[in-house]
Amino acid sequence: MEIFLKYKMSRLTHSRNGAIRAMQISSAQVFAFVEGGLDRTFAERILSTCGLNQNQFRVFAIKEVNNGTGGKQAVLQHFKEFRSQGRLYADAWGKKLVSIFFADKDADDFLGVKLRSPHLIYTPTYDVEGVLFGFGNLLKALTEACLITIPQANELLGDAKSWIKNVATHWVDWITLCLISQQKKKNTGYTFDRISCINPDLAKEPDADKLLKCKNRVAQALIMQADEFEKYYQSVRMRVISSIENGQSLRFFKGKWLKSILQSVIDAAPRIEDANKNGIGERVCTALLAQVASSANCNCVNHYKTLLDCVLIKVK
Repeated sequence: MEIFLKYKMSRLTHSRNGAIRAMQISSAQVFAFVEGGLDRTFAERILSTCGLNQNQFRVFAIKEVNNGTGGKQAVLQHFKEFRSQGRLYADAWGKKLVSIFFADKDADDFLGVKLRSPHLIYTPTYDVEGVLFGFGNLLKALTEACLITIPQANELLGDAKSWIKNVATHWVDWITLCLISQQKKKNTGYTFDRISCINPDLAKEPDADKLLKCKNRVAQALIMQADEFEKYYQSVRMRVISSIENGQSLRFFKGKWLKSILQSVIDAAPRIEDANKNGIGERVCTALLAQVASSANCNCVNHYKTLLDCVLIKVK
């Protein structure tokens, strides 16, 4: 058997030691570990562009090798263990093995907690969904997901990059509240795990009264005077605005949010006969995923390929 398996709560997983042993006896040389299912397919498509044949690499969602425990922290913990054990680049009976870890950047660059290693590859955006929306052809994906034409998709969103930039701009204050809560490690209720509560129309600007109440709540939680908090708030806010103005709309804006925002836009738009608008966010993501590495000039491949080439040269 190529891998040692065990069952846990009806879920097929690999034991940690079994997975390491499997790497050693596998015909593959490159092993990639990712946060979840979407990332697994994404990483496989990226690696397929790196001059490797299908037998040379394997991609695992971290749950597969971590007793069913998934997510970013599990990926980072697995990376740290491999690094401390010298397993990022190793030899097994004369065969060179390379391990690569893919993780969402989240706000780690803002918080100053990004780990540094050529074997750990972060998304250039907040999350992998941001990569798909930011680098993919959103209008084309929308036509396939909704069963509409390009002109109809254009009427709904207009220029896709401008639409994303506008949405991110309208969410600057929500992003700022989330970043401050993370930076100060305060459970204020303003978190990247939820949709904005200050943008009644998800694709439009925030409600001024709701924003003021949220800011007052955070200032109280941080035990800061109003003027002191406002100065701090504006400094964080300007970093978010600067990222958007510099062409990085999705650096701090969570790509997953766009699925809900897109659904709200489609729901509010005039009806298009025979269009399929149910669960549009997920289906657009699937269509965007299918675009990855589907052409020689795929934009989202470039960021990863440059980083991967520096690591994969060891097995080529």
